Amino acid sequence: MKKKTTYTLALLSAITVALTACGGGGGSTASPGTDNKTDGKAVQQTPDTQKPAELSIYLGSMTKKELDEVYAPLIKEKFPNYTLIGVESSNKIGDLLAAGNVPDIIVGTKGTIPLSLQEFGIDQDISDLVKTSKFDLSRIEPAYLDQMKYYTNGKIIGIPINGPAFALHYNKTLFDKFGVAYPKDGMTWDDTYEIAKKLTRNEGGIQYRGYSERWHQMFMEFNQFSLPYLDAKEDKAAVNTDQWKTLINGFVRFYKLPGLKFDSKTGYTEEDLKVFATGTSGMQIFGQPDQFKTFDWDIVSVPTFKEKPNGNLWGSARFFFITNTSKNKEAAMNVSAFITSDEAQLKLSRKGYAPSLAKISDEMKTVFQQDGLNYKGKHVTSFFYNKPASEPPARAPGLVNFTKAQAIMIAEVQKMFTDGIEVDVNTALRNAEELINKGIAEQKATKK
Repeated sequence: MKKKTTYTLALLSAITVALTACGGGGGSTASPGTDNKTDGKAVQQTPDTQKPAELSIYLGSMTKKELDEVYAPLIKEKFPNYTLIGVESSNKIGDLLAAGNVPDIIVGTKGTIPLSLQEFGIDQDISDLVKTSKFDLSRIEPAYLDQMKYYTNGKIIGIPINGPAFALHYNKTLFDKFGVAYPKDGMTWDDTYEIAKKLTRNEGGIQYRGYSERWHQMFMEFNQFSLPYLDAKEDKAAVNTDQWKTLINGFVRFYKLPGLKFDSKTGYTEEDLKVFATGTSGMQIFGQPDQFKTFDWDIVSVPTFKEKPNGNLWGSARFFFITNTSKNKEAAMNVSAFITSDEAQLKLSRKGYAPSLAKISDEMKTVFQQDGLNYKGKHVTSFFYNKPASEPPARAPGLVNFTKAQAIMIAEVQKMFTDGIEVDVNTALRNAEELINKGIAEQKATKK
C-alpha cells in the first residue's frame, strides 16, 4: 500500500514539511546570464522559458488536488506556455514504461528512488541541467540533498521542493489550570521532563499527564540522533548501542512518572497519539490540530537532547525527480528551479508547505500555514527553530531489507513501561537485537 507523506502538519506535525521540515538567503528567477552566486538570491532557468512545453507529472507523493490547486497555478503563472498533466499514482510506473508514457517529473520522497526510479532504470543524473541552468544547490537544505545522495552514490537526480516541519504542541488550558509556566523555544528534553512532572497528577478522578506521544515516530522512526535499526554495512541489528539507550531512556521516563500505569493497549504508540486531543495531556508533538477543540493551545520548538543541541527530527523531503526518458528535461528543470525560488517558497509556506531551503527567510517562517485554519495565529516560527537531523545512511546494496525491525523495537521498548513487565533498557534492546538478527537470518534463509 502506498504511504502518503503529508507536508502540511494538519495531520501529523511533521512535514515530514517537509516535512518537511526548514533568515535571508533564498532564490528568485533571473534573466539569462545572471551570476547564480550574486548575493545568493538568483535562481536561473534555462534560456527557453517561453518555449511551449508539455510536462507530465507523476503524483507519487502529491494528490491531484494539490497539483491542481497549489502547484499548477504557481507554475502556470510563471510559465504560461507550459501544459501540465498530472498522472495519478494509481497508474503503475511499470505499466507507463511499457506503454512509452513515463512522466517527465516524478513527485516522490527518498523511498521513490529505489522503488520506482532505480527499479525501472528511469533515474537521471541532472548535474548538467543544474549547471546549465545555473541553479545554486547550496540554497537547498543539505540534509534533504543527503537523503537523495544516500541512494544515488552522490548523484543529483532531483530537487527537494518541500521539507518536513515539527513542533511541540502544548495545552495552554491545562498549564493555566495547574499554574505551570508555558514551555519555551529552545528547551531540552530534560527541561520538558521537569515540566511534565509538574503536570502529571490525578485530580477529580482524572489522570492528567505532562507528555504523551506517538512515541515510536518521535523517538525511533524520526529520531534526533539519526540512529538506524539495521547496520549500514552488515546484515545485523544496530539497536543495542549506548546512543539508543540514551534515546530510549530519555523518553521512557515520561511514562514512568508517579501515578502512571500502562497496559499493552494504553501504552501502545497509536493509542498514546490520541491522548492530547482529549485535553488530559500537557504536551505532544504528533497529533491532529483540527481535533484540539476543547482547549486553548499553541506550539514551541521540538525539545532537543543535550547531546544533539538544535537538532530536530529528520523526515522525508518531497522531491521533483526528472526522468531520463523525459523529452522536456529543460522545462522540467525550469519548473523545479522555480518551485524552490523565494517567490514560490513563500507562497507555498503560507499554504502549509515547509520550505526546502538551507536559509529560510523570516517572512517564510512567519507566514507558515497562515492560509489555513489549524495554525493561524499560532507561534509558527517554532517549526523552524531547530535544524533538521540527517537521515540514517542508506544500507549497502545487497543487504536484507528486514522491514519488521521497527515493529520489534516498538514491542520490546513498550515492555519497559508496561505494568507487570517493566524490563530495563538493557534487556529491551538486547531482546530487540536478538529478534531482529533472528528475523534477518530467517529471511536470508528463504532466499537461498
